[in-house]
Amino acid sequence: MEKDLRIMLEKGLFYMNSSSSPRLFYGFYVVAACFFILFFLWGMVLNTFPIFLKPIAESMKWGRGELAIALLVGSIVSAIASPVAGILIDRMGSKRVMAVGAGVVGVGLILESRVTELWHFCVLFGFIGVGLMFSTIIPCSLLISNWFISRRGVAMSAAFVGTSFGGMVMSPVSSWIIIDYGWRTAFVFGGSIILLVVIPLILFVIRTHPAEMGLKPYWRQQEEGEVIGEVGGVSVKEAFSLKVFWQIAAIMLLTGIAYGGVGNHCVAYLTDLDHSPTKASFAWSLVMGAMVLGKVVFGPLADRWGAKVVMAISCVLFSISVCFLIFAKPFWVVVIFASIYGFACGAPLVINPLLTGNYLGVKNFATLFGILNIMGTIGGAIGPVGAGYVFDTYHTYLPIFYFLIPLMLLCALLAIVMKPPTGAISANGSQS
Repeated sequence: MEKDLRIMLEKGLFYMNSSSSPRLFYGFYVVAACFFILFFLWGMVLNTFPIFLKPIAESMKWGRGELAIALLVGSIVSAIASPVAGILIDRMGSKRVMAVGAGVVGVGLILESRVTELWHFCVLFGFIGVGLMFSTIIPCSLLISNWFISRRGVAMSAAFVGTSFGGMVMSPVSSWIIIDYGWRTAFVFGGSIILLVVIPLILFVIRTHPAEMGLKPYWRQQEEGEVIGEVGGVSVKEAFSLKVFWQIAAIMLLTGIAYGGVGNHCVAYLTDLDHSPTKASFAWSLVMGAMVLGKVVFGPLADRWGAKVVMAISCVLFSISVCFLIFAKPFWVVVIFASIYGFACGAPLVINPLLTGNYLGVKNFATLFGILNIMGTIGGAIGPVGAGYVFDTYHTYLPIFYFLIPLMLLCALLAIVMKPPTGAISANGSQS
């Protein structure tokens, strides 16, 4: 027993408190908290939007392109707020910034239930976008980068799989509420959950740095000879002069366009093909389920193969999935599309912060990732709005689908040719 305990202590799974009794490493609690925060804030709010798109558009007599403007507004405001969020988190720590952001999202959703005009919906979605930037991807990525040096990819996967579980679980729940009680009630339900569950979770569990609890980051030097690089990073000014910084920015822009264009319209597209709302909702839940698997697989693979390789693989899989979506009249083809597309979707949220931390370091991680996230949010705005207006103009999504297939193959090539700057270190000590 003593030998087993010594091994677990050496591997960082447990630490000794002042009373000399072993306790589970607190970073695991932080990962669990990030999982549930992302489950509700990202998974329930953003990953269920396709379920809301058609009911809201039909109820309010808005075009799908018009309604997608809300995503554009949210993305533009998020892009502006993203570097601000990064700077505030680097200076003030994650807890306070995340709590404020979650509060904005919760109140924003409840107010969305009262909208009567399109501009009401768009303005509120802008506030929700700010709240999401302050409370989800940027702070959670920073927290995991701070708490984990070794196995950062695994930890990132474990936390960010919450976005997929949130979409998978809450999509049918939202669909049921919308069908039986209306989309307005569904917004009130979501906002209330965030205010009553997420904010207390942030306040009571989140700690920005291990040093706040007298601990060090999770650090393992395994028997295979894994060597962990020194924690450091480039300055913001230095990052702007690096080719790899702009490559990461381009990848985030292109993946944002692609996933935003397909993801936010695929449920509506499937119902246009005469699949029932129940089947379309099931397909979206399958996407979320496959995304869980993707995140579970891609994080550890990034530790082993390098983040850029995993990103390239996911881009190729995306292109393959859209080929199936184009011919998704039979439901079995829908299932194949949803499985491949969802699996590919597991990469960006996990791999983007890994690319940032691996190539640019963690010294100014939140600020740099906040700046880079501008490109992702811009892409996430262009994709759904462009797809919406293509549909409103041509009454089909096929032109945008044909455009996205080669776009993501180009993104895969861009990822493969990435090279780290001199002295850059990855989470597993390799120059990935």
